[in-house]
Amino acid sequence: MWCRWELVVSILKSCKGYSLLDALTGLSILTILSSSVLPIYSHLYEEREVIHVRKTAVILLDQYWRGMVLEGRILPASETVEGSKFSFLVMVDKVCVSFDRGVKTESMICKSLPQDNE
Repeated sequence: MWCRWELVVSILKSCKGYSLLDALTGLSILTILSSSVLPIYSHLYEEREVIHVRKTAVILLDQYWRGMVLEGRILPASETVEGSKFSFLVMVDKVCVSFDRGVKTESMICKSLPQDNE
């Protein structure tokens, strides 16, 4: 019985390269790791899109506020940029921009207006 074990050990030592079982094991480990990383990457991509839309909303709100307060212009109530619709709402004490972040969510960013102390 000891001779059989020595025979198996000598066969394994004489191999030069990987067997099919080694390759399949490595491939299955790689598949499991990549399938666990893919949802994280997808979520990261969606968050990047949301951040880009919020950044565009802040820039448009600043331009709208500057045009209304500093230059005294009347600006349109909505604007479409890169497929996203931004709606402006002027209140007594602030200006807000509203935009859709996704399927069912809507966000609003506001900037206060200067106070008239008369």
